[in-house]
Amino acid sequence: MRVYGRGAGFGGRQTTSAVKVLLIANVAVFVLQMLTRGAARYGFVDDWCSFVPQLAIFGGQVWRFATYMFLHGDFWHIGMNMFMLWMFGSQLEALWGRRMFLTYYFVCGVGAALIYGVFKLFGYDSMIPMMGASGAVFGLLLAYGLTFSENIILVFFILPMKAKYAVLIFGMIELFSIPSGGSVAHLAHLGGMAVGFLFLRFTAPGLARGGGLDGIGRAWRNFRTRSRMRVVPPNKRANGKTGANGGNGQNDAPPSPEQKRIDTILDKISREGLQSLTDEEQEILRRAGRR
Repeated sequence: MRVYGRGAGFGGRQTTSAVKVLLIANVAVFVLQMLTRGAARYGFVDDWCSFVPQLAIFGGQVWRFATYMFLHGDFWHIGMNMFMLWMFGSQLEALWGRRMFLTYYFVCGVGAALIYGVFKLFGYDSMIPMMGASGAVFGLLLAYGLTFSENIILVFFILPMKAKYAVLIFGMIELFSIPSGGSVAHLAHLGGMAVGFLFLRFTAPGLARGGGLDGIGRAWRNFRTRSRMRVVPPNKRANGKTGANGGNGQNDAPPSPEQKRIDTILDKISREGLQSLTDEEQEILRRAGRR
């Protein structure tokens, strides 16, 4: 797949910091896999870090829910996943910021393993190892299609298509490929997309309902503001000290302009709710909460 269009020319955006770290980590682990495999199909790293449903869920080896994302079967496997991580991930991280991008990436990856594990928990499949960043990468594909829906993607490098339609088609392909089985974990791919959608639905409802990139940006800022916000008692001065009358609510000095601004914002929240705040007002509250 290749991307063109609004704000997202192919190769037109530098690799962002979190994507760069993920790329380096995946390549480093793949090299370690190759060194430990030797002539065998699986090596020490594969045995202990791939996702095996029976061992991860019933065996208590919970690290497998995350470590499997850094393992790959061959050069084609890691090449395609890293290409898609770079292509979609850099633009999403540039828009969301590093923290949200990494949160979303790992939520999709862990969620994909969980869904795959639940459906493969019993029978022969429960001991077959799964590896690859595809679950997380398909989550990125979903987010890209929702956020940059009008951008044109060259599917399979030959078929131009809007991102929103490409996401739908790839989702359907994975869904109808599940019964065929084979060596590709289609269920994990679909699971990454499903978990990604639920994550966006609850943290950025405007985007999940088709509200575009403004929905996710505003929803994430609201979440961060809500988690950090604290109420400033009226008997506190801007310097954090109580009044001279033993904290009876009477200050020796009038509130500072900044404190008046904070009080106005808090009043606005009580009247209209947190969603009514502008980006500037949210940033003022975040700065106040860090002090």
